[in-house]
Amino acid sequence: MSFKTSLLKWMDTAVGGPLCRTAGTVDHFTRRNASFPAPVQADTVSRILVIRPGGMGDMVMLLPVLASLGEHFPAARLSVVCEKRNLAILGLARSAADVFAYDREPLRVLHGLHSTRYDIAIDTEQFHHFSALFAYWSRAPVRVGFKINPTRNALYTHLVNYAPDGPEGEQFLNLLSPLGIPRAPYRLQGTLREKIVPDNEFVQSVAGGTDPYCVFHPGTSNAYKLWDTARYTELARLLKKHHGLRFIITGSRGERDIADRVAGMIRDGGIEATSIAGHASLLQAVSVIRGARLFVGPDSGMGHLTVAVGVPTVILFGPSDSDKWGATGGTHAVVNGRAPCAPCFIFGYHKPCHRLDCMKVITAAAVFDACERVLATAGQ
Repeated sequence: MSFKTSLLKWMDTAVGGPLCRTAGTVDHFTRRNASFPAPVQADTVSRILVIRPGGMGDMVMLLPVLASLGEHFPAARLSVVCEKRNLAILGLARSAADVFAYDREPLRVLHGLHSTRYDIAIDTEQFHHFSALFAYWSRAPVRVGFKINPTRNALYTHLVNYAPDGPEGEQFLNLLSPLGIPRAPYRLQGTLREKIVPDNEFVQSVAGGTDPYCVFHPGTSNAYKLWDTARYTELARLLKKHHGLRFIITGSRGERDIADRVAGMIRDGGIEATSIAGHASLLQAVSVIRGARLFVGPDSGMGHLTVAVGVPTVILFGPSDSDKWGATGGTHAVVNGRAPCAPCFIFGYHKPCHRLDCMKVITAAAVFDACERVLATAGQ
């Protein structure tokens, strides 16, 4: 966990909690005679605010909800407040008219929230405090949030139950129930594929040729989720032998070292491998992934994004909960490290660990078996 992330979490507890309690008390006394907001009529809604702190995976899994809001309120202008690392995700999905990064321009965001007349504010954060304050600061007459942290509950007009062990996409959909939006099955798989205009020139420069390729994405922002780099070499050997695949390794600038290491180890085994980590924009990386036969990596935002793009995926789960975050069935599979203490990761926190048994017990053979299943389903 980065120093910045740790600091923000400390501030959310030390400052955000007391501010929520204070704002809730003020709201209680200033709105004693206020009527409860009436059911939302679609034709009366002109502006909707969605607040999404957190990482790339959360934002990707929220995309079907943003699409549903657009369909139900076609005349409304949709604004999203998020971290700057997720601006590119919303750009790929073309899901919102206005996007504001609170960690890049905090004063502009606060001014915009208070000066714009929003009809609805939806806080998709599961537990922390600052997002509830954003919703309250917007002065939207309808404010929807999860009922899990009692310190912030008073800042919402509509509370929705949150199941800590329930599929995350389903929890996000539950936030739409107070708005009168008919319930539909949650579906992430393939929803982004036709929205993305790929960078074909970059794909040709990196993956040109007729031989099929597999994408490995070994990096993740959480070191507890990393898989042994040597096992990617074992897996590459099996996939090369049985499917004739070559390999492209993706990752962010901060994941360049691990990606280069994996690519080098695969090449040392006589198999073609190229790392584009740190050398490609998100669109370029997704364009490469879009043409892949298969994607393999630990639980990460890029894994969720690959599911949304519609590429066969195998995702490795250790400390996080595959029942909550994993996509299974059809051309998507998960491989679990079944340590007795797993899963232990929730709301961005996990217990300290020295052994990481949950990732160490995942063998290359087990991951290869999962790859075989999804490739067979995909007819490849």
